[in-house]
Amino acid sequence: MSNSISDTFQALIVDVANDGAYIRRIGTRHVDELPPGEVLVRVVYSSINYKDALSATGHPGVTRHYPHTPGIDAAGTIEATECGTWRVGDEVIVTGFDLGMNTPGGLGERIRIPADWVIRRPEALSLKMCMQLGTAGFTAALAVHRMQQAGLSDAGDVVVTGATGGVGQCAVALLGQIGYRVSAVTGKADQESQLTDLGAFEVIARDDFTALGSPPMAKARWVGGIDTLGGPALNAMLKSAVRGGVVASCGLAASPNLETNVYPFILRGVSLLGIDSAETPITLKSYLWNRLAADWKIDRLEQITHEVNLEGVEAVIRSILEGTHQGRTVVRVS
Repeated sequence: MSNSISDTFQALIVDVANDGAYIRRIGTRHVDELPPGEVLVRVVYSSINYKDALSATGHPGVTRHYPHTPGIDAAGTIEATECGTWRVGDEVIVTGFDLGMNTPGGLGERIRIPADWVIRRPEALSLKMCMQLGTAGFTAALAVHRMQQAGLSDAGDVVVTGATGGVGQCAVALLGQIGYRVSAVTGKADQESQLTDLGAFEVIARDDFTALGSPPMAKARWVGGIDTLGGPALNAMLKSAVRGGVVASCGLAASPNLETNVYPFILRGVSLLGIDSAETPITLKSYLWNRLAADWKIDRLEQITHEVNLEGVEAVIRSILEGTHQGRTVVRVS
């Protein structure tokens, strides 16, 4: 790609003040500030995830160098490319890898990335729909895919924790659509009707669910589960899975720790799968994105998302950090 490209663009910029505080503003960046890469993309839509909120507040496990533009999701149009696989004007999506972590991300109007991070937009999904799903929807799909590979029953009762979050709502909707009876676990009692509308068979209060983890084993109920919380919720899910049940761990919204025992594994043969969506090989990413555009297409995307522009990102970050955010937030970037 030629270094002669000279353009400015708007972006969310996170920087460190003299007192060590992390400050966020909408500002101007220059294309020449972007790192090397074979593909330059004009970002049309992005989304906001928990990891973006961590990056925006200086979490060293996510982002090490500032100033920085977060945004682990991006959907837009290729403006320049050095790779024969892609052409100017192609509509593409980029999720995960290092985007938005230590590589300037989708909360800016331009990104420059390696060609092997890029996925062609599936025909059945608009750019906006891709970001209504984003990393959250992809993570839910990856969890279901991995669970099925590990022997998840074709039907039965499943459970999803953190069900009002982005991954949780996508998982509830997807699992319900493909034939499972979904129990949704949440600490937000006022969201019961939202979750049943998405396809949940029942809604369980988070405290009632985590109490299942108190005895050495709980009554066997769920053939599978997707946990976004970690800690006591994951412990309870393991202890209440049926013989041969499959549990997927993909989040730590409540705790990064897990205190449990080996009984679910040695008495019921329960499987625990770790879900790492960021570093999923590009071939599998492309396969699952195309499933999300076909037989796994989620019907209720509008119901679980709302849209903001770059100026609206600050309020969303605050709501995520305060634990009040629900569903998915799409960002109209340019």
